[in-house]
Amino acid sequence: MLLAKTRPLRTLAFRLTLIYAFAGLLALVLVLAGCYLVLKSMLQRELDEHLVSEIVEYGALLKEQNLDILRDVLEQEAYSEGVDRIFFRVFDASGKEVIGTDVRGWTGLSAQPPALLAAMHGQTVFETLPGTETTFPARIVYGLMTPSLVLQVGASTESTALILRQFRRIFVAAMFSFFLCSIILGAVIARRALAGVRETTNTARAIIAGAWLSRVPVSPRGDEIDELALTFNRMIDRIQVLMQEMREVTDDIAHDLRTPLTRMRAQAEEVLDCPSASSGERELAGGLLEEADGLLGLINTMLEISQTEAGVKEVRRERVEMGEVAQEVCELFAPAAEDKEVSLTCERVSALPVKGDAQKLRRALAHIVDNAVKYTPAGGSVMVSCQTRNGMAVIAVRDTGIGIGAADLDKIFTRFYRVDQSRSQSGNGLGLSLARAVCHAHGGEITVQSELKRGSTFEMSIPAA
Repeated sequence: MLLAKTRPLRTLAFRLTLIYAFAGLLALVLVLAGCYLVLKSMLQRELDEHLVSEIVEYGALLKEQNLDILRDVLEQEAYSEGVDRIFFRVFDASGKEVIGTDVRGWTGLSAQPPALLAAMHGQTVFETLPGTETTFPARIVYGLMTPSLVLQVGASTESTALILRQFRRIFVAAMFSFFLCSIILGAVIARRALAGVRETTNTARAIIAGAWLSRVPVSPRGDEIDELALTFNRMIDRIQVLMQEMREVTDDIAHDLRTPLTRMRAQAEEVLDCPSASSGERELAGGLLEEADGLLGLINTMLEISQTEAGVKEVRRERVEMGEVAQEVCELFAPAAEDKEVSLTCERVSALPVKGDAQKLRRALAHIVDNAVKYTPAGGSVMVSCQTRNGMAVIAVRDTGIGIGAADLDKIFTRFYRVDQSRSQSGNGLGLSLARAVCHAHGGEITVQSELKRGSTFEMSIPAA
């Protein structure tokens, strides 16, 4: 039995699309994160190099000038850059501040003795002063200007932070745009990758519906999907051969049985026609004749189904008014329905023409109506309606009978199959098989909807003339 229609969010195509999208997004995140770290490192290194160059520059100035001139230059530099963006302080060997610019805007600023000591020994020491809610962090460097003086230079990281902030915004926008593009591209890739699987599934459904000549198209690419299609087609070919062989065996047996049964029937008729036969002999011959007729009817129905399915006998294409066929079938079963106290009604339309074999169509519909009346209890109803739908002449038979379980719905058209509830009734399980074979021979279809204890609805759809 086919699985229920898969929900879109649970399909393999949807999962593959998400995998492609998230894989691409993860790759983009890793690349952008690497770029972010590299950019941050480059900006900090550039700032550090700038601060070190300031120490070198002012150290050279101090060698040529005195402290007073250095003080004026540092104060002028601080005010021109902004006292909240850069500051300068000069310390002697004892850690005393000799020169200092305005540092009132720098919270938590202090000279670290270990940093001063290291700078006195010729090392360049870097520190980062944490920022506050209103200020940015500061980058501080200690460097030796003269053998007895250390210059402390601090600069705000505002420009670096703004560049990184802008990069993060671009980062988020790029992630969002890339994710949308990845979903679209992933959906296209997944759809193309699974096209062969969909074709295989559609072909399998067509074969289940009875189109045994359907095969999966094979592309010249020769990939795994094409290999699957070839294997599937070969499997169906093999199954079709096995089924044909089984049907041929069944048909041969039916042919072989029909001859001896015909002889038995003729002999039983001779006994019935014999004036000297006793009543017991006549009763026995009558029973044999009845059983022989039943077996011959069963064999003839089997052969008719096989010939119809195989297309051995070409279906006559005459104009048939399906409304009249439905009316005739209802009139035929009206006495049986009345005896069972079942309401049998027929809603026919003025014109419902098809091209086909009236006798075969009548017989197919008769099997459906017969089942509906047979399995509808007293007080129930059977309604036969006719309508045109999408270019098809549709005959619907609705009953309020015992219904059919979901597990049996896909099996009731199989030869000799009978559901458990119907085994107490007479029948051989071939009526619906014949009805479906007739519908297929006319290019139509027969469908069923049913629920246990709620009734069933059979629909015969034949292309309208």
